[in-house]
Amino acid sequence: MKVKKIMYAPTAVIQFTYKFNKENNTNIERESVEYLDGSPFVTIDLKETNQNLIFEYSYELGRIQNYLAKKREELLPLQDYPFPPERG
Repeated sequence: MKVKKIMYAPTAVIQFTYKFNKENNTNIERESVEYLDGSPFVTIDLKETNQNLIFEYSYELGRIQNYLAKKREELLPLQDYPFPPERG
């Protein structure tokens, strides 16, 4: 299942998704960012993730985005939310 949602900090989605996948053995993927009228919309592929984990992922991602918007931050702390290794 794929979802497209407006996000305050699209780069933080990469960080959170990587950490969530490692902790929960999931394969959720942030596929793309598209800017519509200046607002970033992120497409996330939830793949075959079970409903309970989708709910947990969505809730936590929303909480993180709200927190970052209030703090006017774009990234999560790198020591807690590293970026995935480069593919190649």
